[in-house]
Amino acid sequence: MIGFDFFVDHYGMFLSAIFVFVGLMSLIYGLATNREKGHRLEYYLMLLLIVGSGVGVALSYNLLLIFILWEISTFSVWRAVAYYRGDKEISAASFTFLINFAAATLMLIGIQLLYIDNGTFNIFEINVISDTAAILILVGILTKSVTIPLHIWLAPAYNAIPSAIGASLAGITENLGAILFLRLFTVGAYGAGGFLNTVAWIAIVSSIIGGGVALRVNKLRSLLAFSTISQLGFIMLAFAVGGTYGILGGVLYIAAHALAKSGLFFGVGVIEDATGEDDLRNVACLLRLSPVLGVSMAMLVGSIIGFFPMVGFFSKLTVVIGAVEKTAYFGIGAIVAAIFTLLYNTRFYHELFFGERCDVYKLRAKRPSYAGVAVALILAFVSLLLGIFFYQPGHYLTAGGL
Repeated sequence: MIGFDFFVDHYGMFLSAIFVFVGLMSLIYGLATNREKGHRLEYYLMLLLIVGSGVGVALSYNLLLIFILWEISTFSVWRAVAYYRGDKEISAASFTFLINFAAATLMLIGIQLLYIDNGTFNIFEINVISDTAAILILVGILTKSVTIPLHIWLAPAYNAIPSAIGASLAGITENLGAILFLRLFTVGAYGAGGFLNTVAWIAIVSSIIGGGVALRVNKLRSLLAFSTISQLGFIMLAFAVGGTYGILGGVLYIAAHALAKSGLFFGVGVIEDATGEDDLRNVACLLRLSPVLGVSMAMLVGSIIGFFPMVGFFSKLTVVIGAVEKTAYFGIGAIVAAIFTLLYNTRFYHELFFGERCDVYKLRAKRPSYAGVAVALILAFVSLLLGIFFYQPGHYLTAGGL
């Protein structure tokens, strides 16, 4: 018998709350900025499906149900990326769908192998995971979690998708792979140290390379894309090293990244709408245009970097401790990745809001969306509150277990 019911634990509830909150902010931003009349129903339906599939994966223990929700998420992202129906958007959507569908097909084969070996899709009842099944499922996980070299669909998708749904893609969809990895491999029956260590190294390399590319690119959304690749690598590292610190830090960092990256997506959307520019080299001195947006994005960038007292500080510190606890080499890799995060985010913020051309820069921009700025500020404020009261979510997660 195949049960499609859900279960509730502290980790699932915490992540679901974060996903619903990010979805709500996306809805508010979309209502304020989406003036496209032809496809408005599709717009909000895809947003709803992205949020619903994220919550479903966070609360599901059935691998078949997780796969169904996984594919609903892929379908929703595909339609969202193609929303504007231009040649660039359709091409990016097709590429996104094909890459994710191919990876999911391999993952489904792995899930079927698990069922053959264990006679169940219930994660809690799986006792045997063959190497073949583990590798096939890992391909799907790494593709959804945009881990290098399976990241190739993300930058085209980011550059095509509407800002509001893009924020939910960054804050919800890309975390599904990490959640499945946590449920199935970190706390599941597969205890092969070599496999987990290999994933940890893949995650470190992906995080460092993603940060290095983000340091060099100039297109705003491409920079956000490679930033996401870097930060998802950090989360995958946390779950690969496991232990109390790894699991707690990884879950908290999902929250920190979901809040901050979705807020930055909104901020970039506001900047694009106000200036008509999408290149870092063509925008400067935005602090003059909107001091509130400048403060909001400073807080959001600070959370991703790991500045005290933002929630990103505590989550990143916990991940580093978990990595060091596993082995010093993992700890060094995590610190190097964190340094790249500091470098590219500092460049990103400085060029946008200050820049070398501030004295001669003539700002030609319309008034930014108040709703967009407000949503970014709310996400920044929540990131600050979660950091100030870090003990509360930390205690909630550690008391609940998995």
